[in-house]
Amino acid sequence: MTAAVLPLMLLGLASGIAIAQASPHTRAIAFIAFALLGSTVATMPALIPLDRASFACWIAIACCAAAIHWTGAPGRLVLALASASGACAGVLAATAGMRPEALVLPPMLAALLLASWCPRHGARVAVKVLASWLIAVALLVASLNTLPVTPGDQPDHLE
Repeated sequence: MTAAVLPLMLLGLASGIAIAQASPHTRAIAFIAFALLGSTVATMPALIPLDRASFACWIAIACCAAAIHWTGAPGRLVLALASASGACAGVLAATAGMRPEALVLPPMLAALLLASWCPRHGARVAVKVLASWLIAVALLVASLNTLPVTPGDQPDHLE
């Protein structure tokens, strides 16, 4: 398991939650934009290191998950979040040397279906709890990646 698997899967989950906030027509366009950008960018050569691509992915997770707290988010915002997330997924996958589709799209579809079903059946709070958890995890990991390594933070066999 590489370091890119968890951020890619959580990005799919957060993007599905963000896309579910839009109208059905915008959902389809945003999903296609995410998938096309992710696949296209993943075929390009990697230009940034893995830690920076991962950091961008964690920030995209936090931004997508925060869209749930804006009830009735405009379609343009959802399209922008889906496009940026697709590009982040593609960059991280290209840097890790893998294809993003199998890791990102299944959790994205599951989250999209559930996040669009829950509010209609009185379970909006469940989606908000999941989104808040994603925001907390993403910000924690993103902030820990920017801290310098000090003695005692790494196992001795890696020094």
